[in-house]
Amino acid sequence: MNLEAPQIEYPYLPEGRVLKYVAHDHPMMIEARKAQEEFSGDPSYPVGSVLVKDGKIIASAGNGFNRGRQVHICPRLVLDVPTGTQYELCSLHLNQGHSEQMCVDQACEAGADTEGADLYMYGHWWACEPCWKKLLDAGIRDVYVTDDAHIRFARDKVYSAFLTPSSKSVYIAGTISSLPQKDRYEYLRLYERFDETAREMGLESFVPHIHSDIEKSEGQDVKSVFDVGEGEIAKRDAFVAEVTHPSHGVGMELMSAYKLGKSIILLSKKGSDVGRFVKSIPTVVYHAEYEDFDEACKFLKNILKQL
Repeated sequence: MNLEAPQIEYPYLPEGRVLKYVAHDHPMMIEARKAQEEFSGDPSYPVGSVLVKDGKIIASAGNGFNRGRQVHICPRLVLDVPTGTQYELCSLHLNQGHSEQMCVDQACEAGADTEGADLYMYGHWWACEPCWKKLLDAGIRDVYVTDDAHIRFARDKVYSAFLTPSSKSVYIAGTISSLPQKDRYEYLRLYERFDETAREMGLESFVPHIHSDIEKSEGQDVKSVFDVGEGEIAKRDAFVAEVTHPSHGVGMELMSAYKLGKSIILLSKKGSDVGRFVKSIPTVVYHAEYEDFDEACKFLKNILKQL
């Protein structure tokens, strides 16, 4: 049974068309949810859809090009991009990878006739213009969402559910010894702010200079410095490196993190020359280039949310 349409202002809706509504436990909406769980490759905003004709499912798909769940840091989330904009920043958010379009593609590849079929979508509350165009071109009759989709799948609500760090601890590395003396204090303070950002999110954090006196450690046995660092990296779920200024120490820490299979986050000031070798480390999940230290902390927070 179709439920009464709530009064909602959608970011886009073709002239003469409406979204239709069913309860979240409607049989076809349950199938759309299964498609979300199985096929969606977008870990931050998973959506699933099914195409139904004559009471039978003719195609199922998830957004993010049906890749299934994976570790993925979305630039749109890092940069706080407004909803429905700048999909080009993230390959998983490209319009052609939306579950609606993927469903039509799946049906066509299977040789199914889409004329007069209905689409049930679980995980979102509206469809963008390119998706509507593809649905209309395919002869789709009606598009159904849950009757509470505008609440259930509002951006902030979805993010609060899915953007909860699975990582519990981080190691924060940054250049110290080779920093210009005039920049030393502000960069040490930046690493401390990274520590504060992580701890505010409930993560344990290890920052080498906070846990040892830099000046007193100058004469410390080199091997003990290495052993402590290696041991602390091994304990952590993720590794954060500020790489604006080249550093032998940070380079060694990066290689240790890579060999230990840690997810690596790189941060550097815009315009700095970060080596290609560092950027190409296989376990680097994101490289954020920031304008100022406030932005660096914001970017780090938005990245850690997605790990």
